[in-house]
Amino acid sequence: MFNKKLHTLLFISLTLLFTACSSNKNSKHSPSPYRPLNLNNKSVSFKNGAHDGCTTAAEVYKKDHEAFNNNFEYNEGWWAGRRNCEGREYAAY
Repeated sequence: MFNKKLHTLLFISLTLLFTACSSNKNSKHSPSPYRPLNLNNKSVSFKNGAHDGCTTAAEVYKKDHEAFNNNFEYNEGWWAGRRNCEGREYAAY
């Protein structure tokens, strides 16, 4: 009986110890998974939007509001750049 209690206590203690030391992949200090945007065959408007969206994701708000509201490719590029660079510490475009 005592041996079973000891094993249970040891198991619980080790479980708590190892879970307390696990890493958090969603931590602000670790970048999110990053895959570079494929900008081949994209228009200049899309590329400009992607650059501005990525810059915005790096916490420096940048957007050409007129192009965002009136140019579909800039708009799509801006959202793609923002989603792609979210959680990164710097902009790469």
